[in-house]
Amino acid sequence: MTHEAPILVRLEKVTKEFNGTIAVQDLDLEIWEGEFLCFLGPSGCGKTTTLRMIAGLERPTRGEIYLREQRITDWPPQRRNFGFMFQNYALFSHMSVYENLAFGLRIRRFPSNEIERKVQAIARVLELEPVLHVRASRLDLSTMQRVALARILVIEPQLLLLDEPLNNFRPGLREMMRAELKRWQHQFGRTMVYVTHDQEEALTLGDRIVVINAGRVEQVGTPDEIYWRPATLFVASFIGRPSMNLIPVQYQEFDHQAYVISPDLRVPIGSYRDDIIKTTSFPNLILGIRPEHLLLSDLSHPSHFVRFPAEVDLIRPLGRKQILDVKTRSGHILQMVSLGGKPIAVGERIEIAFDPQNILLFDPKTEKRIY
Repeated sequence: MTHEAPILVRLEKVTKEFNGTIAVQDLDLEIWEGEFLCFLGPSGCGKTTTLRMIAGLERPTRGEIYLREQRITDWPPQRRNFGFMFQNYALFSHMSVYENLAFGLRIRRFPSNEIERKVQAIARVLELEPVLHVRASRLDLSTMQRVALARILVIEPQLLLLDEPLNNFRPGLREMMRAELKRWQHQFGRTMVYVTHDQEEALTLGDRIVVINAGRVEQVGTPDEIYWRPATLFVASFIGRPSMNLIPVQYQEFDHQAYVISPDLRVPIGSYRDDIIKTTSFPNLILGIRPEHLLLSDLSHPSHFVRFPAEVDLIRPLGRKQILDVKTRSGHILQMVSLGGKPIAVGERIEIAFDPQNILLFDPKTEKRIY
C-alpha cells in the first residue's frame, strides 16, 4: 500500500503514564484508511495500551488523537464507532451466534427487520449460517473467531482494533486463520490495527508495521523495510529468525579507500565515508548482516565479495535448510543459513563470503542506522 490513502486516525505526541511509570511516550502515528497496520514488540512495550487509547478505553496522559482531523481524545468508545476484538473474543457464551451478532445492533436501536438483514448478510459472507442458532459456548476456536469478527463487522465500524486474537490457536490453525484474516480484510476493505508480539505474524499480515520498544516507536515501515532496512539496532536484533549478525567494527582508510574492519573482516564501504564521519561514535561502528547473506564461499562468487575463514560450531537442521553457528578466528559467533548441497560437519573449517553491498552500519551510541 502506498500513501495515497487518506489518514483515518492520527496520534500526536501521545503519552500514557500509570502511577508514574511511562507506558507510552510521545507517540506520533498516522493510520491510513484501508490498511492493515500491525503493532509489533515484546511483552510490556506499550502495544495494547496504545490500542486501548485509540479505542477510547484508556485516556492519554498527554497528547491528542484525531479521527479524520477531528479531535476525539476525550470521546467515549461508543461515540468513536471502532470495533475491538479481544484475545478471548468476549462472546456471550450463553447466547446463540445470532444473538451475539444482533447484540450490538440492538443497543444501537436498529429496527428488527434491519437487524435481521444485517445479521443474515454477515453470516452468509463468513459462512456462519449453519451455526446461527448454536450457543457460542459450543463453538470451536475457528468458528468463535469468525463470530467475533462478524460481531464487529455487522456494526460497520470505521476501524477494527485486534489485540492478539490468534494467541489461543494451535500453530497449524493459527497460520490458517492468519490467511483468513488477511482475506477478510481485503474483502471488506476495512482498516485494521493488529497487536502482536509474533514477528512472523506481523511480517505476514501487515501492510505496514509499527515496531514498539519500551513505549517508543522504533520504526514504522513495510515488512520489507522493517526486515531489510531496520532503522535501529533494536529492530535489527528483534526482527528475523535467526536475527541479524551484529559485529563491532572500526572505520579506517588505506590507500585513500574507506573500510570498516574487525579482527576478522576488512569490508570496503565505498561512498559512505561522509555519512560515517558525521556519526557521534566515529570511528566505532556496528556492522549488521543478515544470516541469509552469509554464503559458503565458492568460485562462482564475484571477486568483490568479502571472504573470511571460520569453523562450524553448531548445526540446526530446519527442513530444506539448516542454520549454522560459525566461529571466526577471533572467537566471534555468527549465524548463517545454508540451503543444503555440500554436507557440513561440526568442527569443519570453511570459508564464508558475502557481498559488501548487503551490510548495514549502525552508530553504537545512538543505536540508529547510518545507511
